[in-house]
Amino acid sequence: MVIKTENVRINVITESAVRIEYSPNGVFNDYKTLFSNNRGIGTENVQYSQSGNRHDIITDYFHLTYIDDKKPLSKENLYADIQGEQWYYGKDTKNNLGGALSTLDDITPTKQVDDGVLSKDGWYVIDDSQKPILKNSWIAKNPLKNNTDFYLFAYGHNYKLALRDLCYISGKVALPRKYVFGSWYSRWWPYTDEEIKEIVKGYDEHDFPLDIMVIDMDWHYHDWQMETEEDEKYRHDYGYGHADNLGWTGYTWNKRLIKDPEKLLDELHSDNIYVTLNDHPADGVRTQEEWYPQFAELMGFPPQSGINLEFDCSDRKYMKNFFEAVHKNLEKQGVDFWWVDWQQDHIKPYVKGIIGLRHLPWLNRCYYEHSKENGKRGISFSRWGGWGDQKHPICFSGDTESTWQILDYEVKFTISSSNAGCFYWGHDTGGFFGERNWEMYVRWTQFTAFSACLRVHSQRDEKLDRRPWLWGETAENAMKKVYHMRSELIPYIYSSAYEAYEQSLPLIRGMYLEFPDEENAYIFPTQYMFGDAFIISPITKAGEGESKKVVQSVWVKGGTYYNFLSGEKYEDGSVVDIESDISTFPVLVKGGVPIPMQPYSRRMTSEKLDVLRIRVYPDAYGEFTLYEDDGISEAYTEGDWLKTKLTYKENESEITISVEPFGKGYIGMPSYRSYIIELPLSEELQIKSGDGNLYYEDNMNKIRIENKNTLECFEVKLEIV
Repeated sequence: MVIKTENVRINVITESAVRIEYSPNGVFNDYKTLFSNNRGIGTENVQYSQSGNRHDIITDYFHLTYIDDKKPLSKENLYADIQGEQWYYGKDTKNNLGGALSTLDDITPTKQVDDGVLSKDGWYVIDDSQKPILKNSWIAKNPLKNNTDFYLFAYGHNYKLALRDLCYISGKVALPRKYVFGSWYSRWWPYTDEEIKEIVKGYDEHDFPLDIMVIDMDWHYHDWQMETEEDEKYRHDYGYGHADNLGWTGYTWNKRLIKDPEKLLDELHSDNIYVTLNDHPADGVRTQEEWYPQFAELMGFPPQSGINLEFDCSDRKYMKNFFEAVHKNLEKQGVDFWWVDWQQDHIKPYVKGIIGLRHLPWLNRCYYEHSKENGKRGISFSRWGGWGDQKHPICFSGDTESTWQILDYEVKFTISSSNAGCFYWGHDTGGFFGERNWEMYVRWTQFTAFSACLRVHSQRDEKLDRRPWLWGETAENAMKKVYHMRSELIPYIYSSAYEAYEQSLPLIRGMYLEFPDEENAYIFPTQYMFGDAFIISPITKAGEGESKKVVQSVWVKGGTYYNFLSGEKYEDGSVVDIESDISTFPVLVKGGVPIPMQPYSRRMTSEKLDVLRIRVYPDAYGEFTLYEDDGISEAYTEGDWLKTKLTYKENESEITISVEPFGKGYIGMPSYRSYIIELPLSEELQIKSGDGNLYYEDNMNKIRIENKNTLECFEVKLEIV
């Protein structure tokens, strides 16, 4: 429903979200912005009445009143009742639950995060006034400099509805490529190609999974002067060199370090490892670059002219040729995606000619759209660009210090970021710089193993190499345990990521998202739900004694839960103190929910799911839908996927497990698969009906069903004896 007067236009987009514009000359904006992607009318459940100059709009969530007094918007002429909470134009929110920040570079534990859309007040306003518009899918100045243009989210305590509305208006949180959810190795260090291969070998020999190799800025030369061999040796031996003041932009392989880039990338790809390169684009394509002649010709001037064009991402022609001449050539050599490490806001804050638009959000969109070529789904690995940037995941959180206080802050920050639509962070596990503390590194790893991606990174400091086996035997064993757990849980994690795309439900959810009316949901700030079935409470403080024991209080809510590591049972509504040594932490799984898992894989996101493990802890009933696709392309948006509904039912004498695949499938899908049903903590069982043989192993009832057609539904009934 749209209500329009001479100077005001009100668009009821959903039953809990409304766009309100004021224009002094009666001209309104119909262009999209970086935030606003969809202003379609999404609901019919609206009552509207007019009496004189009074306009009343009523839905199940709000009663909005506008008095057309021919004056600019004010609290006297625009106000609402939102499920008992009084709102008026210009009112400040007082109980916001927090959002994100563009970066955690040099963050302090007292830094306040920006707002998210969720507030205990029951409403939030996002102001889109005078923001640049998208004209023919490109950025442009907003001609309506005097207009007011904002979105009122009026949801009461239905926080899930608020996130749904945010993603409906601004755009869905895109489903990242599957390998994003794997294990990443990254370090700011001038590695040679042979050293990179040795790192991969080390991961395999020490039994740690690896999916992505990040090559930081030393993959390229830094300046037209290049570095001498003496510079290169100094940097490699000592970390820092006297040539470090050279520019960070570069697109020509440093052949002194990486002698045969294509061979290196081919070898990594043949081992199912994906590659991203660090990119600081601030200085554009300069004359010394290998790709400069092609770029110059595309831009329309002779290469011999020696013209160094200023980097200008507002220029559509420049950006098209920038990607064509530089990035596409490197992608043909085997680069899978780009790490956009834009840190130049203090030098070049704004996009040229577009006052108020910082480079970061626009570059994120440009790189994301470029990465979608050839049918691939987009990926932008960069800092957070603010409202609307959820359309371009995944985010890099920047350079954090290695302290317990920062680890604690980062957990809280990751939870609150979901409230702004920022569902996916890739943190520097262990911190980027600071002290070498093996215990803290283990605890940081346990947290990021239950976040969007398990990514390590550190500064150019010899003692901070984050390869897990370099931190002592105790740390290595503790981290190996959680790396393996992550690998086994990839089917669950990827299914939860699809739910984030489809339902706008974050992978990491504050407890208040599920239980908004429970006071406990707000007083355990480092505890979160990980998808539908897990409660995670990372440890963010030092432990005691040789085993580094910590006692952590955890609020259990939403059903009966079990300790995924020890099997201990916790009742709904309880607050429990869980003691953990260095190799454990509170990972609670909901009883009755079938958890889809895979056998451990050293390439956790590339493994074909021809063996599906289904683990269920005791309860009366539960279900979960496994989601699968090809992991790379956009075909999933056209229905090229397979979903498998997993259902568990239990009564006093019988357990029933149902497996119901549906969907048209996807390229690369296994034709047949085996199933291993794991029922830890259940009583002794015997098969009543269904395929397979029951056997007992490792204190866990297991049923194995061999070589079923992937699209075949079946059911197994077990008798409790």
